[in-house]
Amino acid sequence: MSADTVTFSPVHYGSTLLASLSDLLTEGVFTDVTLVVECSEFKAHRIILSACSRYFRAMFVGQLSEVSKEEVGIHGVRSEIFREILRFIYTGTVDITAENCVDLLEAADMLEVSDVVEGCSDFLKQNLTDDNCIGIYLLADAHGCIPLKTAAETYIHSHFVKVCHCKEFKRLPKDVLIHLLHSEHLHIDTEFQVFASAMDWIMHDLAMRRKCVFEVMSPIRFPLISQSQIDKHIDDCQDLSLKIALKKLVQDFQLSRKLCLELKLNKLKPYVMHPRKSARKSLIVIGGYSRPKDGRWCDSRTLKTVEMFDLFSQQWKSLPSMHYARSGHGVAELNGQIYVIGGENNSLIYDSTDCYDPVTNEWYEGPPMILPRTGMGVCSLNGCMYALGGWVGSEIGDTVEKFDPSINQWQGVGRVITPRFSMTALAYEGLIYTLGGMNDMGIELKTVESYNPVTHEWSKLASLSNCRAYIGAAVLDGHIYAVGGRNDHDGTLATVEKYSIEQNCWEEIQPMSVPRAGASVCAINGILYVVGGRSSSSEFTAPATLSSVECYDPQTGTWLDICDMPTSRCEGAVVVV
Repeated sequence: MSADTVTFSPVHYGSTLLASLSDLLTEGVFTDVTLVVECSEFKAHRIILSACSRYFRAMFVGQLSEVSKEEVGIHGVRSEIFREILRFIYTGTVDITAENCVDLLEAADMLEVSDVVEGCSDFLKQNLTDDNCIGIYLLADAHGCIPLKTAAETYIHSHFVKVCHCKEFKRLPKDVLIHLLHSEHLHIDTEFQVFASAMDWIMHDLAMRRKCVFEVMSPIRFPLISQSQIDKHIDDCQDLSLKIALKKLVQDFQLSRKLCLELKLNKLKPYVMHPRKSARKSLIVIGGYSRPKDGRWCDSRTLKTVEMFDLFSQQWKSLPSMHYARSGHGVAELNGQIYVIGGENNSLIYDSTDCYDPVTNEWYEGPPMILPRTGMGVCSLNGCMYALGGWVGSEIGDTVEKFDPSINQWQGVGRVITPRFSMTALAYEGLIYTLGGMNDMGIELKTVESYNPVTHEWSKLASLSNCRAYIGAAVLDGHIYAVGGRNDHDGTLATVEKYSIEQNCWEEIQPMSVPRAGASVCAINGILYVVGGRSSSSEFTAPATLSSVECYDPQTGTWLDICDMPTSRCEGAVVVV
């Protein structure tokens, strides 16, 4: 039995109608108004314009004088831009380019052609860069394009360290700057980067902005910034009034730090200023080997387990394990992914790569190195990862490999000048530094060298005070810290040395509470963390691996024990996320 009513809707009816309307416009049939834009005239139909734009509907349907005029002037729009909008009204299509997008959005917003505004917004969202995201954010804010504004702000948060060096950042209105600096979602390494960005904004127009210093600095979390970094900025400041204001801010910071310390000493819970939610705030310890107290050498167990310490909660939790158990391996973070390379298990040296995605919480396999390596130095620099020296097969390697994630491939890029293993490598200000280790004679070294990956040149630097193999190291407040290790003369070391890059010299600082060799070391928010390692061995037992963790505050010059790892481990690797 057939239905009484059938609703029929031809698929092509809308496009056919638009094509007919476009033909009427082209032929000038039934046009009843001429729009004058700059020196150009555009014939159109009042009814079509009113149907597509609330701006024209108010003009032609309301009580405005344009209702009866045959010619109507449109101001504030360029003629070629208006031509595109008129074409969209009659055809439903518009050509959006990098050159016309901003003008097109502004004109479409004024004329209330919302579909063109949306199209321009989508185009800009897909073309956000470090150099234009500020301008797009301000444009979206001015025109009430909330999705575009949100996308631009998210981009600024995610690329803050680079964006704050762009010209547009320094021209930001004060209120917008303060809003951005308050965000919990700035992707930063340390709070000092936020402070430095605020200082750069003030110095860009010091005469007008010095009076804003307290407002602009209000979002800065001073207790998270090292005193030496702030002092250097004050010393370098040439403006007296700004220097006085900064000193006042620092005094307030010191008082708050003193109060927190007093509360801690009195065993009261102090107010803690946390790092921003999107700042680097967790350390992940990966692999290594574990040996129980009073165990034999053969009781070692290579680990593939992974544990993360959350600086907010001060708690450890387990993450998914790697594909392969490894010790003596290297780790680096690149583009939000964690790469674990090389290492060994039961005397088998790996060339393989395990990759961890913190977002999906999953491991996947990466490209293998050119050569299998263990005990090498590994670090990341300028978006690439470098592996230097180490054991390569049955001998000490003297080559340097570089992994570029953009091509997903390892390449040989040079040679070291001192072949060694069980050393450490780290990157700072465009250079790679290698410290300590052992040579092919099994002799511990004091050697420190720097490598320029652009020129492939090596330089010898001031030697460590002590020979150190199985050494840990990190950069903190512009200094390199060499932590623990061992040598035949002194055994396992608790001593720590600090290197001044400017003065090219080392000095010993307060030693750790526990001697450690093969510990994992990193720096987060002005604090040095030392994780695990192995203790000294007795006459009859092998050295036990450690689960303890201690951290060093360079402002107080003291070490503090924090929450132990669930698993004792040595010769693992640590990365900060």
